[in-house]
Order: sequence, then structure tokens, then C-alpha cells
Amino acid sequence: MMRNAQHGLSARQQFRQAGRRVLNAPADVALHEQRVNAALGLEGAEPLQGALADWLHGCAPDAARFQALLARADIQPRLAPFVLQGLQAQAASGRKLPAASAWATRWSVLVAPSLDVPRRALLCSVDDSRRIAAEALPALLAGDAQAEQDFLAHCEGAGDSLGFMLVRRALTREGRALSPQWEAVSLALQNGVIQA
Repeated sequence: MMRNAQHGLSARQQFRQAGRRVLNAPADVALHEQRVNAALGLEGAEPLQGALADWLHGCAPDAARFQALLARADIQPRLAPFVLQGLQAQAASGRKLPAASAWATRWSVLVAPSLDVPRRALLCSVDDSRRIAAEALPALLAGDAQAEQDFLAHCEGAGDSLGFMLVRRALTREGRALSPQWEAVSLALQNGVIQA
């Protein structure tokens, strides 16, 4: 009956509903697994990573079960190699993930990102960078000066070096000349990375 009710929900709604159930019963492994499966219906790696971090925090350590989960063909390719290795190491440690962790994302409901996460990751995730770059590129290719200003302001303000690099590379491949502001933002991003 619950499965039929969920059938009409969007992937985002299913994930949010699963998050509420995890909040109500943080030690229930089955609820965490449902939430991980719901995360797979969303784009990007952040929802999945957030759900996995919550699982490692809420549930008693069970390295074998968690390693088997991470080895699934629909999960392993979604995570960056360093994230996969970090989560595997945490699972193998036999300890719960702390309440503040570098593995938490904005999609986590039990765990918060720790302060040792780079500032730019808190302001703009990899998923955000890719989405913003994809949305900005058509307007920039069309020569929209306001879109260019808005995009460069975003990159500098959020420290979005990935989005900046993706768009700059696409524009140069198309043979587009870049204004001097691109070089200024590039230097600002480099200085931000060095200081972070």
C-alpha cells in the first residue's frame, strides 16, 4: 500500500519523505536503505552521499553490509573515488560517523558538514557547479553580456572554480574571445584556492 502511494511522488518527494522517516528512526537500517534507493532517483552524487553519511551516523557499525551496499553497480559509479574510499574507511573503522563530518552534504538530515570542508564546497557543490555551468553556457554562447556578468559574479562569489573552468573551456573550444574580466576572476579563484 505504501509503495503504491509513493508511486505518484516525484523522486525528490520520495527522498524527502524517506529523510523524515530516517529522522524519526535514525537507527533503522531498512529506512536508510530505502533513502539510499530514493537518492538514486535524483541527479548528482550529493543526495546519495548525504544519505550514506546519515546511515553511517545513525546505524550501528556493520562494515560488511555497508561495503556490500557501496559495491552495488548503481551506487559505486555515482560517487567520486575519494568519497567512496572515505566512506569505506569509515565503515571499516567500526565507529559511527560523527555528527559533523566532511562526508555530510546539504542533503544529510542527521549529520552536518564539518568546518574542515572547503568553504567553496559549502557555497557551491560539484552538482551545483555542473548545473550552473550547463544553464549559463547557452546564453554566453549567444553573447548575452548580462548573463556573462552574472555568471562571473557567481563564480567569484561562491568560489566556483569548477563551473568557471567548465564554461571557459567550452567557450574557448568554440573559438570565443574572453573579456579581461575572465582573467581577473581566474586570478581571484586561484588566490581563493591557495588561501583556503
